[in-house]
Amino acid sequence: MTEFSAESYRKRGYRRPVDGPIAISEKEQRYETSAIYTHPDAKVDIVLVHGLNGDPQKTWTASNGCFWPADLLPTALKGAQANILTYGYNADVYSRKNDRSASDNYIHQHAQTLVTNLTMFRKSEGTFRNPIIWVSHSLGGILVKRAILYSNDVKATHHEDYRSIFISTYGLIFLGTPHAGSDAATWGLMLQGMADAIMPRRFFETESVLLRTLKRENETLANINNHFLDIYQRFRVQMVHENHKTDIKGTKITVVEANSASPQLPGVTYYGVEATHSQMCKFASPNAPGFRAVSTDIREWVHEAPAFISARWDAEEQDKAFRMQQDIKERISPFVSPTSSPFVTNPYPRRSSESFISSISSLSLSTPVSDVPRSLITDTAECHFPTVTVGGRILPREEVQELSDQLYKLCRRSI
Repeated sequence: MTEFSAESYRKRGYRRPVDGPIAISEKEQRYETSAIYTHPDAKVDIVLVHGLNGDPQKTWTASNGCFWPADLLPTALKGAQANILTYGYNADVYSRKNDRSASDNYIHQHAQTLVTNLTMFRKSEGTFRNPIIWVSHSLGGILVKRAILYSNDVKATHHEDYRSIFISTYGLIFLGTPHAGSDAATWGLMLQGMADAIMPRRFFETESVLLRTLKRENETLANINNHFLDIYQRFRVQMVHENHKTDIKGTKITVVEANSASPQLPGVTYYGVEATHSQMCKFASPNAPGFRAVSTDIREWVHEAPAFISARWDAEEQDKAFRMQQDIKERISPFVSPTSSPFVTNPYPRRSSESFISSISSLSLSTPVSDVPRSLITDTAECHFPTVTVGGRILPREEVQELSDQLYKLCRRSI
């Protein structure tokens, strides 16, 4: 096994401290999104999400101190233009530190926070529409799936930015993710093995909400899986399982069985890694089991993703314009005679995302407000105003005109 010294990391241009493993400030990077490697011309964002009782540093750091997302992956990308990000959240089911407590958030709450935080981070960095490649370990994979589903569900105009996560997702690598759950006894043994020997047994008798999510036949987990089946073929997907059992105080167990980590689905790539559940995401060198497969696919996806996701964004703009027109029509309809519609035939007929991706129109609907065709919204002077009665009083035409003008301006702003 190759040993990596601080000097060798500096020669390779990696961002390492003078001595020892990479330093991550707990206050700044323990939670939320952090950039650990940035490319000046990045076209893709690679996002790593840890699992149960993990964090953005220790989950991906091998015993020799190699933090592979920063120490190995940039070189393995061979010049491919990508940023490498980590996302941290409270996945603790127990805590021995006074300033930290075990998580009591449900998986959907963690998913909402992930979508919001990553969206705001990408907007602030000017990478809002970059394709996303996810690498997740264990519970992190369940969280990523739930986050993508939440992002897809967002349709409100003032929340449409959050749809960017769903639209931009290109590929997902699941490392030891219990898609079908795992035995409660297995998780209990593993957590007790991770804890100090003096940890009171009663500490483990109350299951955390996150731990319950990972049990077999859990309703929340089943709902996530069922809904994800509707959309997974939009993405490139790898599902990876552990090939070595974990030794927990003399008892050897497979934390996530292969049939749970790799449920057989059309179009998905499957393979095993010669490592335990906790070690399968810690690559100590370029020759570590699993690293070549993971890094090679990531590199290929970085090259493939930009053109594909760009087409998907164009299709989203078409759908957004259609939704916008329908919204405006609903707002104006109370003030427009049924026999005199302010709308003409839509010059930009709606097409499905699939047909649009295969043949992108040269006409872009992502135009400034000043360039929106007048045919989409007819001037209020052209509308026939019906009689409007308020409190038994018939409003003069001038008041109806003023009200309609205000509504028209509101609609213009919404565009």
